[in-house]
Amino acid sequence: MTDRSADRLAIIEAISKYAFGYDEADFSLLEDVFTEGAISGGKITGTEISWGPMSGRSEVLSGLKSMREGQSIQPRHCVTNALFSELSDDRARLRCYLTLMASEHAKAGIATCGRLDVEAAREDGNWKLSRLDVTLDAPF
Repeated sequence: MTDRSADRLAIIEAISKYAFGYDEADFSLLEDVFTEGAISGGKITGTEISWGPMSGRSEVLSGLKSMREGQSIQPRHCVTNALFSELSDDRARLRCYLTLMASEHAKAGIATCGRLDVEAAREDGNWKLSRLDVTLDAPF
């Protein structure tokens, strides 16, 4: 049995880079998160609200930048409970819970919760996100 602890941590770090990059509007950090052929999108459960799919790193980054710049809140993604369903030398699949905190007008609180469905791939020797699907429990 192969110990893949280092791979698990590297993939979780890639998800953390996504969270920090988005929250801090650090789009140069986000460039390093996604594979060249990445796909991303999302939906809000029980509504018609969705975004994506965005295909390719540049389209994903452009879409995330547009969403982030359109928000007046200061988001804080809290990602927990990484549950891997697949992990090989070059591919991984996992789910994580998301609690989205937000601050606006000197008030902070939980904006929404949800789940991230993630596929990761090793590209240029580093783990990156090849697919990121976001499912939010409620609009915010």
